Amino acid sequence: MKFYVISFDTKLFKMNAEVIKIEWAINDIYEELSSIIGSDSLEFVDFNNEVVMVIDEDGKFKKNNPIFRVITDDGITLDLTGKILFARNVENEFSTDIGSIKAEDIFYLRNNLNIQLLGVTRK
Repeated sequence: MKFYVISFDTKLFKMNAEVIKIEWAINDIYEELSSIIGSDSLEFVDFNNEVVMVIDEDGKFKKNNPIFRVITDDGITLDLTGKILFARNVENEFSTDIGSIKAEDIFYLRNNLNIQLLGVTRK
């Protein structure tokens, strides 16, 4: 499964964007995502109908975490803290799961993502 990741290196003071690939089994995908984000509590936030952002629900309580302002395709302004993983929304009969990000999603995000770094947490 592929994810598009936005992060910030506080030592180099540089924003990073990369595509990562995770080999996973159905029972450990959330464990893998938690490890990448550095969180025990994941939150899923829709960027648009097709793309979801996976973030650390408790990121604002951790020291030196980047604070990003993201404007979704619906025009909603969100202040999100920590790494942001972008994945696909996969609609099922009873729920919505996450799936591998597509090349066209990454292309769209690179050209249209309205994101700015506001600072870092101090807690």
